[in-house]
Amino acid sequence: MSQSPVQEQPAKDPLAPNVEDLYLESYAFTTAAAIVGSVDRKIFVVLRDGRNVFGILRTFDQFANLVLQDTIERIYLDSEKKRFGETYRGVFMIRGENVVMMGELDIDREDDHLHEWQQIPFPEAEKELHSVQAQRIKDQKVKAKNLLAKGLIDDFSRSDLY
Repeated sequence: MSQSPVQEQPAKDPLAPNVEDLYLESYAFTTAAAIVGSVDRKIFVVLRDGRNVFGILRTFDQFANLVLQDTIERIYLDSEKKRFGETYRGVFMIRGENVVMMGELDIDREDDHLHEWQQIPFPEAEKELHSVQAQRIKDQKVKAKNLLAKGLIDDFSRSDLY
């Protein structure tokens, strides 16, 4: 009986790029898989109801449902007075259909703009946001009525308040 020779595997250079990594970077994802590069990085998400959340993306699924860790919810109020409120939310799960926009943050510069803004208590910011949104809904109802009188329809949705 002959024994087959054992072939030695070449030593792997730890600094050499992994073939799979190169393949993933060059592949243009058009699905939820496009956010695979953002896992374990700090991101921001704008939600349909107008909220902004910031946290570390831990996982996602094919529907773009997201799980964020160390999440902070921030409400920006009128850009003239430059006020904001924020609160810690911890682990936060976001249903994909509620995501309007998301992106990675530069952790060295993410809070630079807040130096010009005044922080107010979160419950106060939340209350003001709800009153602004209620007024917007009222205004949209009037607009929809006027458009309907002219034979047109309005595509405003109460859940889209961003």
